[in-house]
Amino acid sequence: MSLRKLNSLLFIAVALLAAAACDKDKETESLPSLSGLYFSCPAFVAPGEAVRMIPEGVEHPEGGEIGYFWKVTPTMKYNDTTNVYVHWFSDTLQTYTVNCYAFAEGYNNTTFSRQVMVVKNGLDGSLTKTDIKAADPKVTVDGIDYYYEKIGDLEWFRNNLAAASSGVSYVNEEIMSDIFGRYYSYNDAVNACPEGWRLPTEEDWMSLAEAIGSPVSEKYQVFEDVAAKLMVNAYFNEIALLEYWPVVGEVTNSSKLSLMPFGYVNLGNRNEEGRFPNAAFDGIYTYTAVWTADKVEGEEDMAYYRYIISNQPEMLVGKGDVNTFGASVRCVRDAQ
Repeated sequence: MSLRKLNSLLFIAVALLAAAACDKDKETESLPSLSGLYFSCPAFVAPGEAVRMIPEGVEHPEGGEIGYFWKVTPTMKYNDTTNVYVHWFSDTLQTYTVNCYAFAEGYNNTTFSRQVMVVKNGLDGSLTKTDIKAADPKVTVDGIDYYYEKIGDLEWFRNNLAAASSGVSYVNEEIMSDIFGRYYSYNDAVNACPEGWRLPTEEDWMSLAEAIGSPVSEKYQVFEDVAAKLMVNAYFNEIALLEYWPVVGEVTNSSKLSLMPFGYVNLGNRNEEGRFPNAAFDGIYTYTAVWTADKVEGEEDMAYYRYIISNQPEMLVGKGDVNTFGASVRCVRDAQ
């Protein structure tokens, strides 16, 4: 057989295979699809934690059997034909993607995925390079260490308050409570600090600004060029919390207040258990919001908070609803 004939036969065979594959794709495209798959799992888990997941929402149109295939990346995949899957997450502090596929004979499969981040609570767990624990004095309340720093005539908490008697943890995941601290409405914040400490007034914030070289003459003014002195270039699971913005300058945290961009929350309505199930969190990595103790004159439902946006050099002032706006809390006291 000539080389030309052989090549012609090979070409025909390849063409036939391609046509068959195309027909197979068309056949698959013409199949009805399963739909409605979902499953619940936490957004944050502890190292080594086991999470039980149950697929829901898919019903076989003809009452037939539905199978499930689970895949967790970047670690492993697992084949399971039951409707319950338990995964033990590793000790590696990183983000995992959990995929569930539902399939049935004669139907296109459907998939649903969730992301899960393994985190370690406390300082120097998922949070690193904060320098908060560096030979500083501390107070311990309900098992949580709060380090503090003397700035001017006041002593300030260097980490966010995490008192679980009120407030909410990030995305309502309790493991995040003493990583980011808790978010409090103003009405909760005024009573949240431990005995001997208080929610800082605007005068306290002005005293801090004076001590770090940005004096102001009136309440609720912008503190100029202080963001780099107040913020710390920390990491969360090896991800930098702050991007570099030339207008801000080098982040030095020379004040040692160690503010971090943990955002804020629209708390929504409080339920009968005192929780906020519909809390909507925003501003992580870009926004730092901390309460003052000052109510807004003439607006009884509003209170002032101080905030930093990561791409601006100032500390600004805003107004938040005393019931539904949630911000972080830094406690303060007169220097001992």
